[in-house]
Amino acid sequence: FHAMSDIVVDNHYTKAFNGISVSANSHTFDPLQLARFEGVNRVWPVRFYRPAVNLSSLNASADLYLHHVTGVERALTELGLNGTGVSIGIVDSGVDYMHPELGGCWKTPGCPWQHGEDLVGDKYDPASADPIIEPNPTPMDCDGHGTHVSGILAGRGPHVHGVAPGATFGMYRIFSCPVGGQQVQASDALIIKGIEAAFQNGHDIISLSLGSGSWAEDPLSIICAQAVEQGVVVVAAAGNDGMGGLYTASAPSVGAGVISVGSVDNWNITALSGTVTSSQGTQSIVLSPSNSDKYPFDFDSDTPLALPSSDNSNILGCAKYTTDMTGKIALVERGVCRFDAKLKNAYEAGAVGVLCYNNVPGYFAATLSQSMPIPIAGTTNEYGAYIASALAAGNVTIKAPKDNFGLFAAATGGQVSEFSSIGPSPELAMVPLISAPGGNILSTYPRKLGSYASESGTSMATPYISGTVALLKQARPDLSVNGITRLLVASGKPITHLRTGLKASPFESGAGLVNIYDAITSRAELDPPTLSINDSKVGPITGHAEFESLGTVRWAARTISIRNTDSKKSMRVSLDNKVANSLSSMLANGSYAYTPRIWPADGVSKPAADTLPRVHSLDADKLVAPGQSCSVTVFVVAPTGLKDSEHWYYSGFLEFTLQWDGEQTSSAYVVPYGGYNGNYSAQDVLSPPSEGLPAFVDIESGNPIEDLSTLVIGTNETVALVYGLAIPSRRMDITYVDSASGKTVGNPPDGNIQYSERSCPQCSIPFHSIVLSKFASVAGNRSEPSEVPAGKYHIHLKALRPFGDIGNDDDYQTWDSEDFIIS
Repeated sequence: FHAMSDIVVDNHYTKAFNGISVSANSHTFDPLQLARFEGVNRVWPVRFYRPAVNLSSLNASADLYLHHVTGVERALTELGLNGTGVSIGIVDSGVDYMHPELGGCWKTPGCPWQHGEDLVGDKYDPASADPIIEPNPTPMDCDGHGTHVSGILAGRGPHVHGVAPGATFGMYRIFSCPVGGQQVQASDALIIKGIEAAFQNGHDIISLSLGSGSWAEDPLSIICAQAVEQGVVVVAAAGNDGMGGLYTASAPSVGAGVISVGSVDNWNITALSGTVTSSQGTQSIVLSPSNSDKYPFDFDSDTPLALPSSDNSNILGCAKYTTDMTGKIALVERGVCRFDAKLKNAYEAGAVGVLCYNNVPGYFAATLSQSMPIPIAGTTNEYGAYIASALAAGNVTIKAPKDNFGLFAAATGGQVSEFSSIGPSPELAMVPLISAPGGNILSTYPRKLGSYASESGTSMATPYISGTVALLKQARPDLSVNGITRLLVASGKPITHLRTGLKASPFESGAGLVNIYDAITSRAELDPPTLSINDSKVGPITGHAEFESLGTVRWAARTISIRNTDSKKSMRVSLDNKVANSLSSMLANGSYAYTPRIWPADGVSKPAADTLPRVHSLDADKLVAPGQSCSVTVFVVAPTGLKDSEHWYYSGFLEFTLQWDGEQTSSAYVVPYGGYNGNYSAQDVLSPPSEGLPAFVDIESGNPIEDLSTLVIGTNETVALVYGLAIPSRRMDITYVDSASGKTVGNPPDGNIQYSERSCPQCSIPFHSIVLSKFASVAGNRSEPSEVPAGKYHIHLKALRPFGDIGNDDDYQTWDSEDFIIS
């Protein structure tokens, strides 16, 4: 490869991953040419990863309640653990190691920071064709993300109390400084370099608060899986695309053996505060700034609030106002239209700002695609209702000075964070595996950027779990990676959903909220830790007369092994089924649900039993001798009352109650389960017709080309084929077909795609596209593209269904375009 004139070898990987990364000297170089060489098993494009964080810098106020509910407090105080003797490698944006709560040192005797290096420097711009990589002598953080992550692990007080402050740490800097106000990014080539360095330094745990992609076959997933095989615990963020629905969990968290982490909201938050004054008195309210800091929501004096009036007589602010709002702040409700529209209508009516209150419980931050000359802030549904009531009784004002902060109880404390990415993996594996506090978490920040900040993301939940693993390894150093995972999952605490009263789906929360005290003191091991129902049968449950009354159902049998690790006492086992919400990304009419759909729809009506999953067992009540194991076979029955056409994913928890001889109390251990309510392998892969895709699109204007009979594709690359995927696909094949002969000519550039992610309007990838030209690679041949003979052609697109055979055309969903001309 070094002898090739049109590429440069950038990196060699030899520790946890056997490969290289290269860059091309010419834009005409086809990377598939690399696949021709002997010994090359796979070629991936370089992709970029972002930290899994939602930004909002605030001030400092110690809050230890989260350590109480996760068992960390008891592990630290009652068991005397702090992570001593355990080494944790963090791959991130660096750390302000001179922060007084992070040790104030670097690689000196007694310093918590004994390992690490800068792999990127301060000048790296991922958008540059030739990014500059000039590492510094130490991985000092100029972004903030890595320092925030570090505080969650290593904070020593008084403001930030880390989960494992006694551990030894290494920081491997792969994110540079922000460029142009944009969130930092790093290529997987750089991240692999960081993981390799952490692996080489012998860390027990590698913590990764980053992600992209969705497959266990992605390069980061593979290197992390290989590290796990060699005894390293890898903890990775599930991602922050939860509003996109199912299949948004990211790589490398979906890698084999990786501990994938979801987020729950903190119980208390430190937030910007405003003071509302009315005839009812004064009230402090929480204010969430938008993603635009150009016009902050700063009002040093009392400013009048007012409800908008419009022809449609609602307070959404989505229509032009019919009254003058000069000098006032408009109070509007979230929903129906974009925040940009709400801000524009208020501005045109003379308003000096917008206060938008949530239409569901919890906090949110307005996301703007363009800035307006007035600010917008968010507040909760409860505070919005309070202000609206006060306005009905008279005048109301708000005062919101700059940097005015307060500590507020969170209405959604302990609930799955709205942003937390949702599983399953593309092959129905359970992700995330466990959840931890990640919404509105106070931690350390670089001193130059304010020393402290409150941020949200699975980025914050990930180091929390890494810290709990350190406590577990300190207490039980002989545990294998799989043993650690089993204990973490079995001791998880399923989360009760506020609206439905059932448990939050394991596809959102994994086993629920971590409880590390229970994991450390566990006297039982359950295997497997999760059940993925991806091979169910349809018909009566055969061989068991007890189940004949169920009739024809969709079911699967699974066996759980339960080991009593108490050396002196026998253990009694009993089983209960804790039903969780079912989830869907589709509406009943077959179009996308723009937020994940939940069944039951509310907690008022008691759902019919046939709309919930059931679990049956004949041998769950057992007595297990000290040091012995038993097996429990369960029959999981999918909901028969939910329609297959609505694409529901059902789930729940097998809750095993274990009680040891002579003890009055018992302990609950869980095994999360989940499956697809239908024939998973027969699902359509392409997005629903309501999305208007696939479509030919004019690249310059962005408009769809409705009439293909006049389309001529020539030398200029002006046309793209845009398509969507309702679920991930392992193989996409896009080919030119000669319409006269019906013969396949070849793939347009990038027309043969492996391991594609799901796309949707709310996803990080709203759609997929390839540029069409008059060149194509011969189907099945990795040679350079050649010119397609002039003539009439059409596109044949095929997407492999789940678990499909690449060589079997019947396992693909197909689509054919109308005819067009290649000149």
